[in-house]
Amino acid sequence: MQLTDTLFYWLQTKRMTERRPEDEAARESLRYFTQILSDDHELESFETLNEGRDEGKIYVAYQVRGQAAKTVWFDRVAVEQLANELYGEAGDSEHF
Repeated sequence: MQLTDTLFYWLQTKRMTERRPEDEAARESLRYFTQILSDDHELESFETLNEGRDEGKIYVAYQVRGQAAKTVWFDRVAVEQLANELYGEAGDSEHF
């Protein structure tokens, strides 16, 4: 799995666990992608950055061991699509 794909899946599952912290399957998926990023891609750090910079993008900073830190962005709608499909639109009270 390519690094950017893994970061995207990690971010999707991170969003899911933020929306539904009690969802054990989402938490397990987050642990799985976190492990792939750490073990297979040798990332020593990865985190979301201040999202206020652009409403339509979510930025992720990461650092491969022994390399300079980098930043990549993902489309917010694409990242949140899975959680919205599973849990309903954010803020839609009938799904919570």
